[in-house]
Amino acid sequence: MRTRGNRRSLFVLTAAALASLATCTPAAVHAAVTALPAPAPTSAAKANVCPRVGTATLAPVALAGVTAISSRDAWAVGWTSGGAPRPVLAHWNGSSWATVSSPALQTPAKLLAVAKFPGGVWAVGASGQATGGQHRTHLILRVTAGKVQAVPTPRPLGGKLEGVTATSAANAWAVGYISGGGPLILHWNGTAWKRSPLPSHARGRIDGVAAISATNAWAIDGRSRANSQLWHWNGTRWSHVATPAIKGQTEFLGGVTATSAKNAWAAGTSFVPTTVTIRTVILHWNGVRWRRTPSPNPPTIDGDGLVAVSASSADDAWAVGTNTAGPSLTEHWNGTSWRAVPAPGCAALADVSVLPSGTAWAVGSFGNQKPVILRWNGTAWHSAPLTIGS
Repeated sequence: MRTRGNRRSLFVLTAAALASLATCTPAAVHAAVTALPAPAPTSAAKANVCPRVGTATLAPVALAGVTAISSRDAWAVGWTSGGAPRPVLAHWNGSSWATVSSPALQTPAKLLAVAKFPGGVWAVGASGQATGGQHRTHLILRVTAGKVQAVPTPRPLGGKLEGVTATSAANAWAVGYISGGGPLILHWNGTAWKRSPLPSHARGRIDGVAAISATNAWAIDGRSRANSQLWHWNGTRWSHVATPAIKGQTEFLGGVTATSAKNAWAAGTSFVPTTVTIRTVILHWNGVRWRRTPSPNPPTIDGDGLVAVSASSADDAWAVGTNTAGPSLTEHWNGTSWRAVPAPGCAALADVSVLPSGTAWAVGSFGNQKPVILRWNGTAWHSAPLTIGS
C-alpha cells in the first residue's frame, strides 16, 4: 500500500540519471528515480526496452495511490497535468473505473495516497501545488457515502502528506513532512487530526505508514543521506527499530505493509555506488527483527526499484515499481519466495493493494503522460481503462 510514498512521486529509472550518481551523495538517488524518461538506448538493447515517450507533453492524469475494499469497491488517487494540477479521485464499482467530481477536487492540489476505513476512505496529499512544488500545504480528504470533504489539519500547514493508513473510523495515521521543519506524523482519533510526537533524532520525511491496530503501526523515515529507518508505534510512542544494512549500499524504502504483529514488509530501492546501479530491496518483519529477503531483479540496463508493497496474509503479498528497461515491475510473495511476474505496459507503478481473495490493483503512470491501472485476477495482470467523469 504507497504509503511513497516519495513513493508517491512516480519514478522512472534512467541510465543518464544513474550515471550522475557516481560522484554524488546517496541523496541523489531520489533525483534519479524521479527523473523523466531518457532517450531510447542503443539498438543493441532495443529488443528488451519499451517505447519511450517524449517529455514535452505532461500526462493528463497520473495515479499515485490505490486501496481495494472489495471486488466491487476500490479507490485510486492522483492528479492532472498542468502548472496548477487538480486532484484526481477515481472509483471502481465492480465493472469500471471512473473519476469522481466534487467541489473539494476543484482547487490546485495533488493526491498522493489513499486508505480505506469502515465506511469510507482517506486521501492525502498537498494543496496549492504549483509548478516546481511551491506553496504546498497539507491536504486531507474524507470520502463517505459518496461525499468528498476536506478535513482540517493542524499547524504548521506547509508541506506534503505522502502516506495514510487506517484501522477504524477512530484510528488513522497520515505521514509526510513539514516545509523546513522535518518529518511529520498525524493521528486521527475519530474527531480531529493531531500531531504525533516523534523522537528528537527523527530526520528527513516520513515516506510511508501501515497500521494493524491502535497499538501497532510502522512508519518509514526516509533520510536523504543515509539508509531509510523504520519506526514502530506501540500505542504510546514511536521508537526506532533496527534494520539490516549492507556495506557499500544505501537503502531507500518506499512502502510498508503489515498483516499481523509477526508479519510486515517494507520495500524499496538499494543504490550501489561502485556499479552505479539500482536494485530492489525487500525487508520482512517476523515479530522479532527485520531481515532482508531475496528479491528479483529482472535484467535491465541499470537496475530495478520498488516503491510500494501490500499484503493480505502471510503467504500473499505484492511489491511494485519500475526498471530502466521500461516494463512495469511487479513481484509476488507466495509464502516461500518473491518472484517477478510479467505485467502489461511500460508503466512506472506507484502503488498496489491486494484483497484477501487474491485480487490486486496496481496504479501508476506511463511516462507522466497517462494513468495506468492494472488488475490481478489470480492468474495474470490486465490493464483497466479509466473514464474521466463529468
